[in-house]
Parts: sequence; C-alpha cells; structure tokens
Amino acid sequence: MRSTAELVNAVRRGESAAFEDLVRLYERAAWTTAWRVVRDYHAAQDVTQEAFLEAYRQLTHLQRPQLFGVWLLRITHRRALRATRMKRSAEPLEPAQAVVRAEQPITENLLEMVANLPEHERVVVALRYFGGHSVAEVAAVVGRPIGTVTKQLSRALERLRSLPHEVENEPIQN
Repeated sequence: MRSTAELVNAVRRGESAAFEDLVRLYERAAWTTAWRVVRDYHAAQDVTQEAFLEAYRQLTHLQRPQLFGVWLLRITHRRALRATRMKRSAEPLEPAQAVVRAEQPITENLLEMVANLPEHERVVVALRYFGGHSVAEVAAVVGRPIGTVTKQLSRALERLRSLPHEVENEPIQN
C-alpha cells in the first residue's frame, strides 16, 4: 500500500482511486472525531462526508501531504462544531439518544471514554485503533517519532483502563 503522501500526490495528479484509498484509511478516525462533537451516529456520518468533500476540494492547499490525516481531522472537527451550532440555532436540543448497533464494533461508551482523553492521546488512539493504522503510520501522520507515539498510546490505554466504565465483557486490549 502507498503512503499517505503518495496517495495525496496521486490524487493531485488525477487518480480518483487514490482518494478512495485515503477515505478507507481515515474514515473511522474522521467519524470518531465528528461523533465526539455531535454525539449522534448519523450526524457524524454527514459531518465525515462533508469533511472529506472539503478536503478533496482543498487538497491543492495542503503543503505537507504526509500530514493529510491530521489536516482532515481538523477539518472534521471544525465541520462538527459548525453542525452543532447550526442544530442549536435551528431547534432546541433533545436529549442525546444512544445509537446502539450490533454490527458496530465501537460502543458509545468506549467512544465517550476516548473523548475524555487529552487531545494528543485521542488523536493517536483514533488513528491506531479506530483507523487501523500501524504505529509507524500514526507517527508519520502526526509527525512525531515512533517512540513518542508508542508512549502516548501506552498512556492512553492506561487512562482508559483506569476510567470507570460500564462496558462488561469488553476489555480494552492493546
């Protein structure tokens, strides 16, 4: 598989299939970022799609292609904040409803726990465990040494293990 920078450059050259690969690589991390703000499954899907469209349109402005993932997550976060503001101004907020789907491997409780991590740990956890990237890929995306990312992941997992949670039979694994 090609690196993120190679995929970005391929998209810039007109290879649409390369953007599909970028979507596959970063879709879960983007959705998780959106969900953390909007707290709604379908709204997070909408925000994720909008973020990818914006990223596609603005791809020529990305100066460091290897940082596409971080850049996309920032776009996603801004879009999610905008969606939340628009929803608040359009209608009164209803109590959040948990969307539990058996086919979804990520429970809302786990997402809630990850949302409470410090941002630098939240990003590496999202890329590693929700996005399925290797530690080396995560390090390349966030622009940090592999050892730093490994330590951040380790600390994040320790924090998650120490948090009180209601998920039974779902241990947090490395």
